Amino acid sequence: MTEERICPICKKSFLPNKYRPNQKICSSIECQYKRQLDNMKDWRGKNPHYFKYKEMRDANWKETCRQRARLWRQGHLEYLKLYRQEHKESHKEYMRKYMREYRRRKKEKEALKNNPASAVDAQSGEKNKEPLTNGANENKQT
Repeated sequence: MTEERICPICKKSFLPNKYRPNQKICSSIECQYKRQLDNMKDWRGKNPHYFKYKEMRDANWKETCRQRARLWRQGHLEYLKLYRQEHKESHKEYMRKYMREYRRRKKEKEALKNNPASAVDAQSGEKNKEPLTNGANENKQT
C-alpha cells in the first residue's frame, strides 16, 4: 500500500491515486487548478516563441488568409445560401433585437448631444426634472 504524502500547495496529507502512484499534488480542485496554472507557466517559459503569430514573420500573411478564404468561398458557393436558409428565423430575431438596441442607443446619444438638460439618465431611465440654469436665478427669493 502507498504511504500518505503532503500536498505542496495546501500542505494537507493525501493518499496518491492507485493508478498514479507518483502523484505529487492532492486531488482537490483548487490544488489541481494551481498545478495546471503552474504547468502552463512553466511550458510557456520553455517555449516562448510558440504563440508568435505568423504575420510577424510574413508581411503578406493577411493577404494570404484573405485569398485562402476567397478560394474556399468560391469552392463552396452553396454553403452560405444553405446556412442562411437554415438559420433564417433565428437570424431575423437576432437582427430585430440588435437594431432595437442600436436605435435606442443612437436616440439617447442624439438626445444628449442636442439637449443635455432633457437627456434620459442612463442609470435611472428618468428624464432630468430640474432644468439647468445659468446661475442668474439662484439668488432670487420668492
